Amino acid sequence: MSVQRIVISSLLALLVLAFLGVFGLAALRELPESNSYALLAEGWLQGRFHTEHCFDDDCALYNGLIYIIFPPMPGIISLPFVALFGVGFNFFIPLTIMAFAITGWMWWGIFIRETNSRDLTILLLLMVLFATPLAFVTLRGDHVWFFAQTWGFLFSTGALYFALVRRNALLVGLFIGMAFLSRQMTILYLPFLYVLLLPPETPLFRIDMAAFKRALALAALPIFALAIYFAYNYVRFGSPMETGYSYIFPVEFDEGPGAGSFLSNRVRELGIFSDQYFLFNLVYMFIAGPHVEFAGRYMTELVGFDINGASLFLVTPVLLLALLAPWNRSFWFGLGTAGLILVLTLFYHSNGFSQYSAQRYTLDWLPILFVFLARSVKPAYGPPLSIFTAYSMAITLSMIALGGFLAA
Repeated sequence: MSVQRIVISSLLALLVLAFLGVFGLAALRELPESNSYALLAEGWLQGRFHTEHCFDDDCALYNGLIYIIFPPMPGIISLPFVALFGVGFNFFIPLTIMAFAITGWMWWGIFIRETNSRDLTILLLLMVLFATPLAFVTLRGDHVWFFAQTWGFLFSTGALYFALVRRNALLVGLFIGMAFLSRQMTILYLPFLYVLLLPPETPLFRIDMAAFKRALALAALPIFALAIYFAYNYVRFGSPMETGYSYIFPVEFDEGPGAGSFLSNRVRELGIFSDQYFLFNLVYMFIAGPHVEFAGRYMTELVGFDINGASLFLVTPVLLLALLAPWNRSFWFGLGTAGLILVLTLFYHSNGFSQYSAQRYTLDWLPILFVFLARSVKPAYGPPLSIFTAYSMAITLSMIALGGFLAA
């Protein structure tokens, strides 16, 4: 083993240990009554869909009742723990760390299959776990938004795992259904997943019994998940298509932590989606790097960190190698799916906001990009890939550490 390999491997190992230390510290410092999914689970256990109050400022007020607007799957995960330990359950971060570990195990299987290289698999796995917003949302699992994203990423990964490694259409549908009930836009994966399940030489539009069975197995559980979500919306807000976002940031909550924030102003005056958000979101998606604010007479006092995050492609530039994957039908379906989700979020009222990381909404489509990244890399890319991975891990860790320090 060369000295160069030993040094780079040691650096990567130290960065992993640093991340694990941050995870452990976050878990030890988790406070009770910080994750609104505990309130949602408590309400279900008491036979109601509304809550008595709200732990954050993204709740809805409808007909005088408070609702947790987020999709229900993470609440189902929380249910047994809230039943045992009550609404003060404060081990959500250990649950997201568990999801993080399962996610890593599944990506190991995917990467080994796609690269047939242990070294490349290790580097790609380190990138997924520690050089993307996944690390940040994992250690912030004590709040409702990040808890949902951690599990949504796990379920999206599971759908890809069973499409590529175990090849089981029914389980692909199960996992993408659970992903949808955590992060709604992941339902758009379905056409891409169908293409992944096709044997390589099978025409896309062949209609026979095998195609019918494949489509039925894939779509059955996502359709069931859609029915659950529509029914859930109907019993809460009187319409299957009303998610509750229309009722967030009510004026009655103006004494709360979100009062007067730019997000509440946006939602009240411009709506949940608007073309006026496009430029802001575009800059943070592609142009803005990590930004630390200095002040004082000599501009030497560290006073703030941009809570809107940084561009994923500046923090983890090696992701652009995904465009070198073979341009076959799965590539174009996957790229179209990722692009559609990305474009929709550019018109959304929030770009993720509270994030000391790259843009966390990218986690909704990043699993697709990782598959293509694995298909694009070659053994000769190993040394530069290791350098870029270490760089991105260091930047991600620095953002988390600096942002957390200044917030505290």
